[in-house]
Amino acid sequence: MKITTSFAITIIFIVILISSMGTKAFMVEGGTITKIATPFRPISGKLLLETSNFPVYLPSYLPPPYQENKWHLNLETSKNRFTIEIDQWTPDQRTDTGTYAGTLSGNIENPLGPPIVEQFINENKEVKTITLPNGIEGKEYIMDLDAYRAISWEIGQWSYFVAARPNNKEDSTRNYASEIIKTIGVNGLALSGSPGKLYFLYLGANHPTTEIFWKVNDSVWYLLDWRDNPGDAIKILRCMKSIGVGGSK
Repeated sequence: MKITTSFAITIIFIVILISSMGTKAFMVEGGTITKIATPFRPISGKLLLETSNFPVYLPSYLPPPYQENKWHLNLETSKNRFTIEIDQWTPDQRTDTGTYAGTLSGNIENPLGPPIVEQFINENKEVKTITLPNGIEGKEYIMDLDAYRAISWEIGQWSYFVAARPNNKEDSTRNYASEIIKTIGVNGLALSGSPGKLYFLYLGANHPTTEIFWKVNDSVWYLLDWRDNPGDAIKILRCMKSIGVGGSK
């Protein structure tokens, strides 16, 4: 049987592609190859199959888990939305629940933010205008002198809210706000080109909480709930990649 040059090239390409998929997960959208973070690769195909009519995004980055732990993801889908719980499992763990690290949710209904935000705004005993790094003007909400404080500010289509311990301690609200501003950079936008909201809360729990809401098109909002370093949450946000539009079964 005579094998044409074009046919041989096609076979070689397929072999190379299959070999590449053994170490890298690629999904093709409109001719563009998009790489996603390793823990999300096993669920990416199922995610596209079990959702419909909205753009699906997954991150190309997750920070390393603590010590020798491994990432474990639990995907829940409905036709019009999805939730991915992100846990850390010990090296030999096969079942049961791990240490909760966060949740990535697509096509959420209402980006309202944590209820405690309204409490700070409505029940404060004092509000002061303060100057934050990069000349940003913010508001500081004080419940009382020894209680937690909150700071809010807005840049473009992004709003920010930080609540933590009083400002006479090392890990104060102002310090956290300053670190977040430094991580975001001089343009002040957690994600350029998309409106959004970032909330950081450290109110005595074991882990700080960062909630980031952002809009991926005219009607679809995403949420990242991250229970660790807010800098990692911002990096995950900025590494979100479109893998396509979900198609119903």
